[in-house]
Amino acid sequence: MKITCIGPYDFPLSWRFVTSFGGRAAEEAAISLWWAGKPTLVRIEQIDRRQPLMEIKSRPRAVQPKRFVEHMEEILNAHLALEPFYRRARKDPVLAPIVKAFRGLKPFRPPDLFQMMVTAITEQQISLAAARSIRERVVARFGAMVDDLPVFPRPADIADLSLNDLRECGLSGRKAEYIINLAGLMESGELDAEQWSALPDDELISLISSYRGFGQWTAEYILLRGLGRMDVVPAADIGIRKLIGFYFSEGKRLSEAEVRQVLEEWSPWRGLAVFYLFADYRMRKMGLDQAQ
Repeated sequence: MKITCIGPYDFPLSWRFVTSFGGRAAEEAAISLWWAGKPTLVRIEQIDRRQPLMEIKSRPRAVQPKRFVEHMEEILNAHLALEPFYRRARKDPVLAPIVKAFRGLKPFRPPDLFQMMVTAITEQQISLAAARSIRERVVARFGAMVDDLPVFPRPADIADLSLNDLRECGLSGRKAEYIINLAGLMESGELDAEQWSALPDDELISLISSYRGFGQWTAEYILLRGLGRMDVVPAADIGIRKLIGFYFSEGKRLSEAEVRQVLEEWSPWRGLAVFYLFADYRMRKMGLDQAQ
């Protein structure tokens, strides 16, 4: 199966950078997900950089291939157009060298929304490393395997668990409660993310914030990373407050309100601008070879 993406798109760069957040950049581009009730392995390769053209191979072979390709397009942000953002960024002394260095860099979306929402809950008020370790234990205990890749559990795998089942993975009782409640809502259909696409950002943030365990930071994080809404920024995030202060305020840690004010001029690409700043910051902190 093949996917034609809106360019520019440097998939190898994007893959190495995004996977470096797991501690070490992965060379082979492969993801795992549930498709038609089966754990599925998907290998991804960019076979033409000019168009750009991606080839995806799944095992087992994906049923409903048209829907599967559409789903992979979402995961890869295949239809994200970078050039309008680049044209604006080239006029800015901070962003101009960054978009030049990372031309074609795109973020990825998680394989499914349940995984994204659980990720957001686990990352509330703890380090990314600690949250990742907790999720790995959840996946090892309640998920599945396809070849050598773990597959994140589905709502049905979590909905009937006890709080203690998740607490044994390192979650607090409160977060375990939130995740089990979320799984139940999604399994019953009461939470139907298919209806979210028509909602504007503000309304969707309010809706997600109404669920137990989900505040504004969590909702904004889900919109940006999970739904690919590139104008949304979880501005209360400490890391983002430090990041924007580093680049635009001589290293000062800004308040949430100050972050929103600084980024206002970057609408409708505020979240994308933050993503590129993070890329540059990680390159500075880690070194070019490690970051890429």
